Amino acid sequence: MARGAYGQRLGESVGVEAPPSISVQRLQRTEFAATRVSWDRREGDGAGRIEREDGYLVCLQLLDLEPHPYWVGGRPVQIAPIRSGQFTLLDLNSEHSSVLTDPIDCLAIYISRQAFDRMAEERGVSRMGTIGIAPGVPNDDIVVRSLGTSLLPALQRPEQANQLFLDHVGMALLTHLGSNYGDMPTGHRPRRGGLAPWQERRAKEILLAHLDGDIALEALARECGLSRSHFARAFKETTGSPPHRWLLARRIKRAQDLLLNSSLSINEIASSCGFADQSHFTRVFAKIVQAGPGEWRRSRRR
Repeated sequence: MARGAYGQRLGESVGVEAPPSISVQRLQRTEFAATRVSWDRREGDGAGRIEREDGYLVCLQLLDLEPHPYWVGGRPVQIAPIRSGQFTLLDLNSEHSSVLTDPIDCLAIYISRQAFDRMAEERGVSRMGTIGIAPGVPNDDIVVRSLGTSLLPALQRPEQANQLFLDHVGMALLTHLGSNYGDMPTGHRPRRGGLAPWQERRAKEILLAHLDGDIALEALARECGLSRSHFARAFKETTGSPPHRWLLARRIKRAQDLLLNSSLSINEIASSCGFADQSHFTRVFAKIVQAGPGEWRRSRRR
């Protein structure tokens, strides 16, 4: 994306710099760019245009969206009602334009053609030709919905989003779209057995040295002499969890040890275990352990 962050350009295409009521959140990563755009009813003509790119845009609606004027390559396209949780997919090799004045809350995920090509190369399959979704047709897909909504907390608090998790979401979305809506072959599954012992040791050493998860999946795979796709599958085969979940479990375990066996404050423990701040640590700990760190510490020290 040579012309800068895609989220910035998408915001500009819907007039983000003009109406103050529009809210845009952006998350730029190697495999994708996620942008959340929302507004109440807009004044004016509500016209927007998305220029051509060699890639695709997944538009996951978080509010119901009624039919509205829409054009692809200058030709009008019939738009069906799109319900909350459904997505449409735009092939950006054509220009898209629309008139939208109704309230909207949309998560748009940009994926470049190069990202699909890279995924195919790693999996040893032929490159995807195209994605066969007609413009304006809503799709109800629990995988796309789950992956998309999992990004919403990261958009709200980008400083708390770790790279391992975002790499995992990006790869999962690429694989699902390419295999289920495109013509990317599924490919041969790697032989079972997971990582070799030395690979498992090395991967875990690196993960534990980056408790905040600020390491790319590609870097882990390279240390093990594998492609990202092969490494991700083999790691889960070996440990039962993808790398980001395995690391999160280790972080919580370390936090529990420190809560029980040290006099460190909760804020100090949060920092020691790679969390962005105390509130981030408290939220994640409570979700997993079903109790806040202070409450958990008090109950175990009685």
